[in-house]
Amino acid sequence: MSRWLGPAAFLAAPSLRALVALLALACGAGEGDDWVARVDASEVSLAELQQAAAPRLEGVQEAQRESIWAEELERLVARRLVLNRAQELGVEVGEDEVDGRIQLVHGTEFEVPDEHYREEVRVQMTLERAAMLDLARAAQTPETAVLEYFERNRDRYRQPARITIRQIVVEDRAKAEHLRAELDGGSDFETLARAHSLAPEAALGGLLPPFARGEMPEAFDPAFDLRAGARSPVVESPYGFHIFLLVERLPEREPVLGEVREEILVALQSDRLDELRRGWLRELRRGANIELNERLLETLQ
Repeated sequence: MSRWLGPAAFLAAPSLRALVALLALACGAGEGDDWVARVDASEVSLAELQQAAAPRLEGVQEAQRESIWAEELERLVARRLVLNRAQELGVEVGEDEVDGRIQLVHGTEFEVPDEHYREEVRVQMTLERAAMLDLARAAQTPETAVLEYFERNRDRYRQPARITIRQIVVEDRAKAEHLRAELDGGSDFETLARAHSLAPEAALGGLLPPFARGEMPEAFDPAFDLRAGARSPVVESPYGFHIFLLVERLPEREPVLGEVREEILVALQSDRLDELRRGWLRELRRGANIELNERLLETLQ
C-alpha cells in the first residue's frame, strides 16, 4: 500500500515525475493494485486516467506527455473530491433529471449514444449540485453589484437602430424580375413570398426578425435605404436573388435594467462561483487523505 500523500502536492498541478518523486519514501503498491490515486475511500483507476488522457496524447511529443498525465490525474482527483462531498451532502440526480438536461442541451430528437454518456451527464450534474449546495449562499449577488455592472456596461446592452423586413429569394434573376413586376402590378408581397421564396422564412411570408446594420450579410444593406412599405430592386447575393420589403424601422433603444437584470445576475454569480470554487476545492483537499500509486505512475508513458 502506498503511503498518504498530503493534498498540497496537487495544488499546483506538478509534472508526473514530480508527483512520483514526492512518493520516494512511500512503500510500493501491491502487484494487484490498478488504482492511480485514492481520495479517502474512493479510487481513481488506471483505466479512468488512461481514458481521460488518451484524446490529448494523440500525436503529442514525449516531452509533453508527462504534463498531460499529471493534469488529467489532477483533474480526476479534484472530481473525486467533489463526488465524495456530494455523497456527504446526500446529492442525488434522478434519471428524469438527466433526461431533462440532455434534452435541454441537444433537443428532444437527440439519441443518447450510450450509457457512458448518460453517466457523464449525471456526474456533471452531481458536481454542479454539490458546489451549489456549499457555495450558493456565499455566491449571492447584492442588487448594488447588479446596478454597478449595468452602469459600467450600458453600451453593451444598448440596442442599435434596427429594421424589420420581408424578403423573397429565388434562384435566378429572370424569376426575381418577374416577381418584382408582379409586385409593381399590385400583387401581395407576403403571398408571393409564401409561394415562391426559397428562404426558410417563406412560411412566414418572408418575415425576418429585426436586425441592425452589420448583423446580416452585405447583400441586406440596401434594405436600410428603403422607406417603410417600399420594395428594393432585385439584389444578387451568394444565396440567390432577393427582393426586400421594409416593414418597420426600430430606433436605437437605451438599455433598461429590468430587461437585462437576470442576464447580469447569472454572469456575476457564475464569476463569483468560479472564484469560490477554487477556494472550496482547496478546503476539500486539506480535509482529505490522498494517496498516489507510485508503481503505476512510473509506468505511464
